[in-house]
Amino acid sequence: MRVSYFNYHYDIEGSAVGAATQVRAIAAALTRLGHQVDVQFRTAKKPGERREYLGLKKVPGLRRYGHVPRLVWRNFAFIREELKLLDQFRPDVVLAVSSYANFSALAASRRRRLPLVLFAEAPLEYEYRLFYPQYYRYPWLSRGLEGINVRGADRVTCISEVLKGYLMRYEAPAAKLHVVPNGVDHLLFTPREPDPEFMAHLGLKDRMVIGYIGSFEFFGGVERFLALAKKIIAAHSRVVFLLVGKGRVDDAIRRGAESDGLGPHFRFAGSMPHQLIPRVLSVMDIVIGPYKEDYLFYGSSMKLLEYMAAGKAVLFPALGQIKEVVCDGHNGRLYEPGDHETMFHNLLELIGNKGLRRQLGAGARLTIENHWTWDIQGARLSHVLQLARESRPGGRP
Repeated sequence: MRVSYFNYHYDIEGSAVGAATQVRAIAAALTRLGHQVDVQFRTAKKPGERREYLGLKKVPGLRRYGHVPRLVWRNFAFIREELKLLDQFRPDVVLAVSSYANFSALAASRRRRLPLVLFAEAPLEYEYRLFYPQYYRYPWLSRGLEGINVRGADRVTCISEVLKGYLMRYEAPAAKLHVVPNGVDHLLFTPREPDPEFMAHLGLKDRMVIGYIGSFEFFGGVERFLALAKKIIAAHSRVVFLLVGKGRVDDAIRRGAESDGLGPHFRFAGSMPHQLIPRVLSVMDIVIGPYKEDYLFYGSSMKLLEYMAAGKAVLFPALGQIKEVVCDGHNGRLYEPGDHETMFHNLLELIGNKGLRRQLGAGARLTIENHWTWDIQGARLSHVLQLARESRPGGRP
């Protein structure tokens, strides 16, 4: 098949680097299956680029109330551009990542009588309400557009069962919604010896390293995490917490650790290019995911899959898709969201039992190889694309 793959991620070298990695991995998996894929990052900014939008963002009222109308209005330019892209590539099917207030892919594919598969990776209206309170959302409009896209697409892929349940509110036929979760590059993320350069740079020799990699947007309470860390360090003085990434709370963790006298037991590596993550992951003995327990966990954690592919012992809350991937005691450890006492005791057990860490890591690696590689997920998506194509025969212009 020839697949036009549209996505609307903005800062693909920064805040959306994980999403860009996902897009490229999916395209590569489809290509290995013999499909021709035309990837279009429709709104991505160039490295170092700044967009002023005629300075309108500097006017508070216009910034708050004009943001969503601007997103809606730009669809009309997108439609013209995407019609040209479709005419040039002449695809059999369009694959489009769902994006807030966007409907151009649906309009363009209908104009060319092409089947559309909507790739839903987030509950858009919910996410905007949670993460972008500075903008007025026009809820009726945003919910309406999200529903139009879900009902109008020939097929919809969701990255988790939780997200599928959310999208069913739009009364699309359940048979049209397919769960295609994220995967991992199991050839890039493999069990490896600790990287000596990172060990030396971060001062980790003879240390027991508990790591976290990713955005701090979903990190649980800072005070509770620091209290947990203090108890762990009191029991095991060799422990170091290595935190990789940026977000709203990493500075708060840093300040809290210093004020509690825990500074020597924390390392803050900041954001890192994705290609360096296997190296920094190699120096971690245990990897944790202390996510918020009150968060609608609709995601498909690529980070968890990367940890497991690297053969790491993981300790995560039993949220959303996590409990579908991790079988407690077989390929990782789980605790009920908010149960910090169980998290504490599980950490103590993992710290003190090297054999258990190795056993869980081996089980994690086998789980990934058998069920969670990008090639496996690419085959699932390929099947959905074929179903969409069969539902709208003769679609190529």
